[in-house]
Amino acid sequence: MTKAKLDRHIGAHFNARAKRYDNPLTAFIGERELRQIRSLVPVNSIVLDYGCGTGRTTLDLLKRGCIVTAYDISSEMLAIAQKKVQREKLDVASQVKFTIDQASLAEHTWPVITCIGVLDYYPDPGPMLSILKSYLAPRGYLITTYPNALSPLAWLYALGSRCTVPATPRTPAFVYRKAQEAGLKVTTLRYAFPTLPLIGHTLVLAITTG
Repeated sequence: MTKAKLDRHIGAHFNARAKRYDNPLTAFIGERELRQIRSLVPVNSIVLDYGCGTGRTTLDLLKRGCIVTAYDISSEMLAIAQKKVQREKLDVASQVKFTIDQASLAEHTWPVITCIGVLDYYPDPGPMLSILKSYLAPRGYLITTYPNALSPLAWLYALGSRCTVPATPRTPAFVYRKAQEAGLKVTTLRYAFPTLPLIGHTLVLAITTG
């Protein structure tokens, strides 16, 4: 399946799932991931939240004074994110912009990009990493996640995903290699849910252009 077809498939799935996406389990895991992400994104940063979903990371960034461009391929997920930001009274025009138009990103670069829970769904994350690299400012940082192939928790997650959009756990060695192939360098690797190597469900990475 080409990336364009895969994008349409993923977008359609999350449009259908948007109203059911937020639940206590995803909130619990998401907060554990954010605890590892926060110290990797300085307060008041200018950030592209690529694949913002229903806005968990976007909200967290805004509360920390960041200026955020929030992009997603799912219009339904994006609409929920916008409503959350409005409820929290964080929808200041100068602080956040929501977009479903990927072409609108092409003319810009960001010193920080967050891409959380996105690369799970791409059998080959290489092309996506190349796209994200094109959005990075010189010496910028990409903060991203993968399910950890060394963790039984991640394989349970992957098994459940077979009913929707299959997610693929990755080993640390794999993510280092893919970053290098895209001309990027992993500078930080952390584990979330729990914060223990091998067991942690989520690999949290800071990657730079070097």
